[in-house]
Amino acid sequence: MSTYASQPLKVTFVNPGFNNDNPTGNFWFNVSNIMNAVAEDTDIELTTLFAERNHILMKELTKQALESDAQYLILVDEKRVITEVLLSSDKPHPNILFLLNSPNKLALERLAAKGFGIKASILPDNYQAGTMLARELVHKANQRNSNKHTHSMLAFLGDIATNAATEREQGLLSYTNRASNVTLVDKIDAQWSKQRALELSRGLLRRYRSVDLVWCANDAIAFGVSQAAVELGIRDKLQIGGVNWDNEHDSKLDVSIGGHVLLGGYLLIELKKLQLGLVKYIGTQKIAIFRPYKQEFAPIYKAIHEDRLRRVDFSQFINDKKDYNIMTINDELNF
Repeated sequence: MSTYASQPLKVTFVNPGFNNDNPTGNFWFNVSNIMNAVAEDTDIELTTLFAERNHILMKELTKQALESDAQYLILVDEKRVITEVLLSSDKPHPNILFLLNSPNKLALERLAAKGFGIKASILPDNYQAGTMLARELVHKANQRNSNKHTHSMLAFLGDIATNAATEREQGLLSYTNRASNVTLVDKIDAQWSKQRALELSRGLLRRYRSVDLVWCANDAIAFGVSQAAVELGIRDKLQIGGVNWDNEHDSKLDVSIGGHVLLGGYLLIELKKLQLGLVKYIGTQKIAIFRPYKQEFAPIYKAIHEDRLRRVDFSQFINDKKDYNIMTINDELNF
């Protein structure tokens, strides 16, 4: 345990996901695992409230957090739910940090005018993820069959309101609009859910028999599509990919793009630097953190899913002895 400050920093995180593995994947559970490991090493007293993918519960937990004695609140603005709660609150909080999904510029201005102190927005470059996933699927298909020069792609989106979903879709469209050898035959909202994707893809894979690539906004969706393809006896004809590096993606999917699971930990590192006066502000940071999963990332992948991140001393990232990123953390675990 580090002794960076005499008083622990009290932080409350309203996590939109579940405190376990579930039908929308284990991404948010893993985000919290990493944040807990970082908090232990940096003298942060972290309280996590899980909203269980229930936006009504998320509103209630946010109100609860606003009433707490936490010095900082970490919030995820999915489907503008958090913006709505904060704007209707009569108790503005001085230290709000947004993680992975942030309000838009106008909403941020309204929150500031109401008295909220927005200290940070740490966001992954979801446009990068959408483009990278499409490119990797094509690359895998070409590796598998060098004689096939044209591809049909089916896309399962996350939702129609969350920034992460819309930006991943924009990345997808940017790639397919420029790639003359790829036809996007349809895109449909799967609500980030394995079950919904399974039900939708049973029909869609029958309808679009020429499809050889399936782009999915997260790994949970991709698992649902993969299950349907197995049921229909066509799994070997498809390249299926998603985002998150979820558990078992390496055996069930052809591609998984990930790395953003680390951003909650990065936010805590930045927050500790702010407390110690090592940085003057955090601000809005959009980070191109995504990488296609490869075997070289096995140490960090296994550590995330087997809760072995405590082998890393995260305090070393406070004084910039090392950069906090996928490669340095993976190297720490690779011994």
